[in-house]
Amino acid sequence: MFSVAFSLFFAGNLFCQNKLSVSMDISQFRFNADSSLVEVYYGILPGESNDSSVASYALSLSITENKTEIIKNIWKIQDQSSPVSEEGKQQMVLDVMRYILAPGTYDFKLIVKSLIQSEKMDSMEIRKFVVRKFNTEKISTSDIELAQNITPRNPNEKGAFDKNKFSVQPNVLSYYDAENQNVYYYFEIYNLLKKFRGKFFSVKRTVLDGHGLPLYTLPSYVKKKRIRGNDDVEVGMFSIANLPSGKYLLHFAVIDSNEKEMAATNTNFYVHNQQFVVPDREGLTLEQQMASSEIALLSQELLDNIINATKYLVDVQEKKVVSSLDNEKAKRIYLYRYWKEHDDQPDTPALESFREMIRRVQYSNSNFRHVKKAGWDSDRGRILITYGKPSEIQYYTNVPDFKEFQAWSYDNIESGVVFIFGVIGGFGDLRLLHSTKTGETNNIYWLDLLKVSEGGTGISGMGHGSEQRQEVKDIFRSLNLEWPRYLK
Repeated sequence: MFSVAFSLFFAGNLFCQNKLSVSMDISQFRFNADSSLVEVYYGILPGESNDSSVASYALSLSITENKTEIIKNIWKIQDQSSPVSEEGKQQMVLDVMRYILAPGTYDFKLIVKSLIQSEKMDSMEIRKFVVRKFNTEKISTSDIELAQNITPRNPNEKGAFDKNKFSVQPNVLSYYDAENQNVYYYFEIYNLLKKFRGKFFSVKRTVLDGHGLPLYTLPSYVKKKRIRGNDDVEVGMFSIANLPSGKYLLHFAVIDSNEKEMAATNTNFYVHNQQFVVPDREGLTLEQQMASSEIALLSQELLDNIINATKYLVDVQEKKVVSSLDNEKAKRIYLYRYWKEHDDQPDTPALESFREMIRRVQYSNSNFRHVKKAGWDSDRGRILITYGKPSEIQYYTNVPDFKEFQAWSYDNIESGVVFIFGVIGGFGDLRLLHSTKTGETNNIYWLDLLKVSEGGTGISGMGHGSEQRQEVKDIFRSLNLEWPRYLK
């Protein structure tokens, strides 16, 4: 069995150096429409030993699905290299096993035992690894393989870690430190010709910290790439020199010219970097603070949507300020300043209130878009963004002689309020017709606007007061309709 030894600069921080230690990682790549190529990477640290014999190990790898063992491999390897490099660092023995697996959920267990010192053994398990089915009709990506190094493959030799035109030496620990600063990565992109009609596409790389926030010391990076076929390979590297110790998420997105995400993949990695001192956030410039916040992650389209939607939340004078913002940087700085001042959890680095704003705008865009009007710009979008999710929605569809309408009720606003939305045009858009909320549209004759036949309900000719309310209730009762909550 082929094996390769690499210097492991960080072993002393993770393992007891006199013990044998094993690590394992898994990545999957498309094989065909019905199965995936699953690569199992493993690394062995032999631990300290006075024995000068050639290291020899017995290994066992079992793969189970639904508690049924479907694969069991047993093999032996010999490591001809010295267990310690010239720099005095422990050498890790690296290798890879490859399997073709159908979509499903699998458990992997690797056991390693020294054949020279029988008391030395170790094991590792990865449970519930999901092998997915790669969509052949949409753009998709493989897993990200993190590496210690990536070099052009030698065409005259066949290496264990060769992929396409590269030799990718895995980092089975996904761990980087001051002596191992470069994060190399490899992943594959499939079915580009299914969506892109031009000559180019882009890949966006983003690193997020443990709070899900970007880093001003390592901003997002967009690479424009020429389409050379239906599939593509993305390789690259970045340094962790300016990252503090912690857990990070590496995220890649395949995006179009409008920054729309067509496919994405991500993985975690870990940094131990005592040399980098975390700066006080308040000591950063406003632009650096913004670049370390959720605002820096917004696409241009979503940025413009949220800027416009923010006008729902501010007074007349502040709307003039928002309308005067004429460039991307000014819009991002404004949003950061505004949402930092209005964050309901100021003691955390994340802008929780802004994250809720993003969810409301995205939900509105996904559910309330109509013809050429964006969801955030609709009446329902404005109410959702301004007041949040309603306590209850009552739907009135297929009501005889009336067009569709809805009643949104909020329990925690003014002791209970309701918003009535209905179709009053010929295009099916639900408009705000009436509300009991102070300052909102108020039209007690709203039901007349929904009558299909000419003449309306007749209630608009009546005076305000109890008679009018009773007339509307009689109509609801005759049609066996539930009365809208909080409607007076």
